[in-house]
Amino acid sequence: MARILPAVLVTAFLLLLLVAMFWAWRARKKRQSAFQNPLDAPAADERGAELGSASVLYVATTTAGEPLDRLTIPGLAFRGRGVVTVFEQGVSLTIPGEPETFIPRERLRSVGTSTWAIDRVVETGGLVRFDWTYPAESSPVDVESYVRAIELGDAARLIDATDSIIPISDNPLHPQQEGPSS
Repeated sequence: MARILPAVLVTAFLLLLLVAMFWAWRARKKRQSAFQNPLDAPAADERGAELGSASVLYVATTTAGEPLDRLTIPGLAFRGRGVVTVFEQGVSLTIPGEPETFIPRERLRSVGTSTWAIDRVVETGGLVRFDWTYPAESSPVDVESYVRAIELGDAARLIDATDSIIPISDNPLHPQQEGPSS
């Protein structure tokens, strides 16, 4: 009997914590309602040739310049293993169980590296950062998506392939790149 009361209290606290987490996530999605439309991926024959592909750990998509502000874009709300494929017409990020995210080349602003985003900190230049513009309901919003390449050398190949499709006039020379990729 002496152990039942503490067990009930701990269980009640954990349930309360889960309910608070649920309501906090729901409130975040409501605040970010402009980001609730998934991006339409073009048909395979409209993407052009494949320029590179890599298995990655998807970390997050955040508002540009605010790497602690996770966005709840469908297909990009949760971290997980995935595949980034660079095509002539854009970049595809596929995470199992989530809708595919395709970033058209016109929306890509730059590609570079970062050391941290939200709660993920790695070695200098360990994350590949895609800077792009999300077509939100009211007006376009600049966002950053972070991935970590699993295989050595894949980060550099992703950066080179993506860099090759970004229009030159819109492609600053990696103003926020923090270091060499793996």
